[in-house]
Amino acid sequence: MEAAGTVMLVTSAALIVGVATARARFPGLLADLLIAVAGAGLAVGGLLLLGDASVWSWLIAPPVAAALSVLHVRLLTAPGGPMRT
Repeated sequence: MEAAGTVMLVTSAALIVGVATARARFPGLLADLLIAVAGAGLAVGGLLLLGDASVWSWLIAPPVAAALSVLHVRLLTAPGGPMRT
């Protein structure tokens, strides 16, 4: 349980840093990679909290969370979006 909380805390911090600073300072692909890794880490932390997640959950959740994290940030920071910089 403590490992799951640690994973989620670290990846949440990385996601916040990625959104707040990396999108403005790093090339798009590098920032997207940081955000994707953080999103996948949140999925892993959630699966660790479940404890009895199936193999399919482990195969599907991290890549889907990674892709949705990048999409979410891109939509929020798009021109006309609520967090555009």
